[in-house]
Amino acid sequence: MPDQASPLIRLATPADVPALTALEARYYVGNLPPESRAHGFISVEHPAEWFASTIAGDGIHVAEIAGEIVGFIAVTALPRGAEAAPGSFTRAMLDLAEITNFRGRLLAGQRVACRGPVLIAEAARGRGIYTAFNAVTREAYRGRFDVGVLFVAADNPRSLHTTTAKLGAESLASFEVSGRRYYFLAYAF
Repeated sequence: MPDQASPLIRLATPADVPALTALEARYYVGNLPPESRAHGFISVEHPAEWFASTIAGDGIHVAEIAGEIVGFIAVTALPRGAEAAPGSFTRAMLDLAEITNFRGRLLAGQRVACRGPVLIAEAARGRGIYTAFNAVTREAYRGRFDVGVLFVAADNPRSLHTTTAKLGAESLASFEVSGRRYYFLAYAF
């Protein structure tokens, strides 16, 4: 990847799925040694089918430098309750949306999107990609959603700091999945 190349932010296409799954696998917490996790990690590894269906719904934007995908962000509608398995991240987020207020209104009464995963390869960080992702997705989805919700692992301080400082997300609650603690955050589109 050339050092001076500018990132291109675009909607993902089905042809991007192999690159997306490979990039996510590189930064999945279960594939990283503990000393590498301090630089941020992904808590859930998605199958290729998830990427394909999310792309079909125009829910993934990618960052590309010199023809190489170096990052991505997903924004999808909050699933319906029947689609969420007990004990899953989705179930936890749906349950919290039913009882949590954001800016004076119950989340469940608003048009809510799930934000994430968001991933930027370490070699591409510091080039404004995260800020560009925030701007592009706010513009692309503000007509469909009022609020974005996401979760960040409690032991992922880099991602928590970036999400609160650069996105402006507010931590509303915490929850556990499979014995690990996560923060539940929200931001306005």
